[in-house]
Amino acid sequence: MPVAFDLHEASWHGRLESLLSQGQAAGADLVELFIERTDNLGVLAEQDTITNVSPAFGMGAGLRVFLGHRDGFVSTNDLSDAGLLAALDQALAMLGLQRSVQSLSHFNGLPALRDFASEKRDWLAQSPTLAETTEALLRGTDQLQRHGQHLQSRRGSYARNWQAVLVAASDGTFAHDIRLHQTLGLNLLAADGEHRASVGRRYGTTDRPDDLRHWDAEAAALDLCQSAGSMLYADYVEAGQFPVVLANRFGGVIFHEACGHLLETTQVERGTTPFADQVQQPIAHEAVTAIDEGLTGGAFGSIAMDDEGMASQRTVLIENGVLKRFLSDRAGELRTGHPRTGSGRRQNHAFAAASRMRNTFIAAGPHSPEQLIASIDHGLYCKSMGGGSVGPTGQFNFAVEEGYRIENGQLSSPVKGATLIGEAKEVMPRISMCANDLELAAGFCGSVSGSIFVTVGQPHIKVDSITVGGR
Repeated sequence: MPVAFDLHEASWHGRLESLLSQGQAAGADLVELFIERTDNLGVLAEQDTITNVSPAFGMGAGLRVFLGHRDGFVSTNDLSDAGLLAALDQALAMLGLQRSVQSLSHFNGLPALRDFASEKRDWLAQSPTLAETTEALLRGTDQLQRHGQHLQSRRGSYARNWQAVLVAASDGTFAHDIRLHQTLGLNLLAADGEHRASVGRRYGTTDRPDDLRHWDAEAAALDLCQSAGSMLYADYVEAGQFPVVLANRFGGVIFHEACGHLLETTQVERGTTPFADQVQQPIAHEAVTAIDEGLTGGAFGSIAMDDEGMASQRTVLIENGVLKRFLSDRAGELRTGHPRTGSGRRQNHAFAAASRMRNTFIAAGPHSPEQLIASIDHGLYCKSMGGGSVGPTGQFNFAVEEGYRIENGQLSSPVKGATLIGEAKEVMPRISMCANDLELAAGFCGSVSGSIFVTVGQPHIKVDSITVGGR
C-alpha cells in the first residue's frame, strides 16, 4: 500500500527543505509546515433505517511562521510548489517579511524522518466496511427497541476518522504519523404522557481498526434503557447547596471543562486563567491528582505525536492538590515560558496548533465508591452527566442526565432536572475523596484550534459542597 504523501520519494524531502530554507532566509525565526490527508465516514441510523451516509476526503497544508512572539498562519489545499510558496509569502507578509533570492538561510536541512506510522499503513483497509457499520448500527437500534419501553425515537451514529500527517519545521522537526479514530453513539427518547427521558451514550477508541466488530450492542442498549427507565418517572430535584458524588468515566467532563482548559497555555496567554501564577501552589484538595497524557492504548485522546511533531508524553498537572505544570505547545512555550508537553493539537490543516488536552483525568484514590456515598447524610449522586457550558475563567453549569438522592449514606429515589453550578477555583478544593475505580470516556473538545478527539475520566469523586440547580 502506498505511503501517505509518498514520503519515501526524495522529491518531498527536497521540496520541504527548500520551502523552510526560503522562509528562514526571509527573516523568520521558525517556519513550520503541517500536511494532512484524511478519509472520513459518518453513518446515521434512525429507528430501523439508515438515514445518512457521509464520506469525506481531504488534503491540505497549514503553514506557520514565527518572528519573536508573533506568528502568521495560512492554510491551503494547493500542495504544489507554487501553492505552498504562495502560502509562505502570505504568512511572511503578516509579519512584515518578504522572500528574497539574495538572502541567505541558516537552515541546516531536515534530519531523517521520524516515522510513527510504520505499522499503521493498512489501518484504513482493516477498518469496518460500510456494510459492517450499517449492520452494527441497526443491531444497536433494534436492541433499544427490544429492551426499552415508551420509546419515541432511537438513534445510532458511527464516525470513522482516518488521518495521515506530516510535520516539518526549520528547527529540525520531521515526523509522520497515521491516526484512526472510531466512535459509536446510541441515543433514545422515552415519553409517557408528560413524563420524558432523553439518554445517550458514546463509545470511542483510537488506533484499533477492529473495535466496532467487537461492540456488544445488547449490553450498550441495556445500559441505556435502564437509565431511561429510571429517569422517566423520576421526581424533579430540589435546588440547594449539597454534597455530591460524581460517577466515574464521563463524570470527568466537569474537570476537563472547568479546570483542564484553565491549565492550557492558551489561557495563560489571554490572561483568563486564575491559576497563571500558582505553579507549585495548592489549587485543589490534597486528595486530587490530575494527569493529562497521550499514551494510553486505545484511548480516544491518545496520540503518538502531537500536531507539531513532538512525541506524546505523560504530564502531571496537579499532584496532591498542588499545581505542577501547564499544557504547552510551541507558541505557548515561546510566549509564556512553560515547556512544551506534546500538546500542540488542531482539528485539521485549516487551524494553527494550540495547547490542548489529550486523555485528561483525576487519578484514582484509596476509597471505594460505597465509602463516598456512605459519608453523606443528604446529597446527590450523579451517575451520568449531560451537556453544559463553561465561562472563560472556569464558571460552569452541567446538567445531570441520571441522578439519585443520597439519604443517610444510601442511594434512594431517582431525580431529574439537576444542574451542577460552580467555579473551578472554588470547587477544586472541595473534592475531598477519590475512589479506586478510575475509568475513561471518549469525547470531543472544541477550542481555538477546532474540534479534537479527547478522553475525559475520573474515579467516583466526592465534592463536599456544590450548588445544585433544580425546581
